[in-house]
Amino acid sequence: MRMHTLATTLPTRLAALAALGLLLTACGNDSSEVNAPAPDNDNGESTEAPGNEGDDADNEDDGEASGDAEVELTIERSLSEDESLEPAEGFEEGTYTLTCGPEGGDHPDVEAACAQIEESGEEPFTLDTSDMACTMQIGGPEEAHVTGQVHGTEIDTEFNQRNGCEIERFEELDAVLNP
Repeated sequence: MRMHTLATTLPTRLAALAALGLLLTACGNDSSEVNAPAPDNDNGESTEAPGNEGDDADNEDDGEASGDAEVELTIERSLSEDESLEPAEGFEEGTYTLTCGPEGGDHPDVEAACAQIEESGEEPFTLDTSDMACTMQIGGPEEAHVTGQVHGTEIDTEFNQRNGCEIERFEELDAVLNP
């Protein structure tokens, strides 16, 4: 019968734990990217979400420069050139403006859009899905190019429905993008 001693089992267990740690580190999204601080903008000011320490002065400056609105967006809606896809009922191409805090612009449902932005924050506007594992599906030809600022964070992003991640991102802001 073979006897296991501490000298023979400990290195084996440590090696197994080390391999498991490497495997877990390599799988999925890197949590350091998700929780990494926001980069500084061109002016050297932080673009972190409101409520973070040291951020109040930056947000006041951004508000003054952009007309005191917490959110100022231009939403350009269009359809992809893939004619085999049918757009959602009621989707129309065009450009809307939206401001929140105070509410305004020519968006068809300013109140619902501002409530949705308040609930979801900047993340749907700044989320990069290029390195994410996404389902291979197409939700529709609807697209939107959104520019402006949300709570001091500069926004210049595209929304589409070309894969599961982008469909989810589009639907998270449905009151903003498809009123």
